[in-house]
Amino acid sequence: MRIFKQWVLAIALYLALVMEGTLSVYLQPALTYQHGRAGFLLLPIAVLIIAYEDERNEKEIWLALAAGVVADLYFWGIIGIYTFILPALSAFGRWYARVFPELFVFRLLGNIVAITVSCLYTWLVFRLIGWTDLALKAIGFSLLYTAGWTTGISLATYWLWAKLARSYPFLVDLDNLPVLMSNKKAASVKLTAFERIADLLGS
Repeated sequence: MRIFKQWVLAIALYLALVMEGTLSVYLQPALTYQHGRAGFLLLPIAVLIIAYEDERNEKEIWLALAAGVVADLYFWGIIGIYTFILPALSAFGRWYARVFPELFVFRLLGNIVAITVSCLYTWLVFRLIGWTDLALKAIGFSLLYTAGWTTGISLATYWLWAKLARSYPFLVDLDNLPVLMSNKKAASVKLTAFERIADLLGS
């Protein structure tokens, strides 16, 4: 059970990947409007929220990398889109959480900016490999529509990913954490006492 708790986030991200692929198909009429089409980016948003809520766990960037490789093979059949985007979002989220206030409105703005940049990167890769011939100005409405869906997904799922990130941090043994923290505290006290003795001898 202890090992399972450490892998809950990885399992949840895999389920998010499957849901993103499935819902993107079934929600196509809602995602398409006039000449634009929004992206249903559940997985990248999940990675961002996890990074916001557990910004000190450096192991989660490796989780994002692994999720990116699986997502690329699942969605595109090539590696280089989510494999780059998800670790970059994880690193951005950890930095963003340390710099900006811990308020939902700031987190939401961070999501919109990060997802927009991710969409631009995906468009650039597709242009380079010949998968799209759309010009940059032609995807403007799609970016705005994606920002709207990003807002909705963030509002609907933030509480879930925040709870998972806090309750089941990736590869962190929470059962042994109090013991480890008490050992560190005891070592710190011993070191402080030793330093005081050294100061007395030195004087």
